[in-house]
Amino acid sequence: MSCRGRGYLRGDVLTAAGRYEEAERALRKAIGHSGGLKVDTVLALEDLGNVLMDTGRFEEARRCFRDAADILPSRSPWATGTAEVLLRQGIYPKNALTHHQTALNLFRSGVERITDGWRFGGILATKAWALAACDRGAEAREAIVAALNSPARKTKGPLAQVHYKAGMSLLALSDCQGAEEHFASGSQLDPTGRWGRLCAGALRRQTDAGVEGHEIP
Repeated sequence: MSCRGRGYLRGDVLTAAGRYEEAERALRKAIGHSGGLKVDTVLALEDLGNVLMDTGRFEEARRCFRDAADILPSRSPWATGTAEVLLRQGIYPKNALTHHQTALNLFRSGVERITDGWRFGGILATKAWALAACDRGAEAREAIVAALNSPARKTKGPLAQVHYKAGMSLLALSDCQGAEEHFASGSQLDPTGRWGRLCAGALRRQTDAGVEGHEIP
């Protein structure tokens, strides 16, 4: 494997572990030293977009996903990432739903459904979140069930992603108890991984909000 490939893989591992500062440095270095190799550049851009999104730098994240789409538009992660950025910002839920549909179409029409079938769960869970944000609760709950029954259920990281997005979906529907159950499941499933950490953080925020809500004035 080339040094370029190793550079990207280091960034990917650090991203998956939620070690964002180190991941960003590694991924920017990998992009700068990609030597014009499209796949290396796109993989690094996708991960960098996730790092920036998780650290609240949403506009930068969107640019990364847009740059990835400009280079290899046939991959689904840029569309899923763009949808998630909008959902985390709490803006344009209908646009997020459109981006989800793009991701789903790309997933189904390319080789990803064979080589990366675990992505299907995350795409469906993103759909659930977007539907919930559009106040389409029944459809959102159906999408959550579909995501939980997808190939993502076989791997802890992808399944923790489904739990995180399911929890966010239920929060949008004001089902705090259901959301907390998903966050707890995701954090227990993958405690040291990116999605498990996101679940744990969301669960802490819910717990803190509950405590504040019961304080005596």
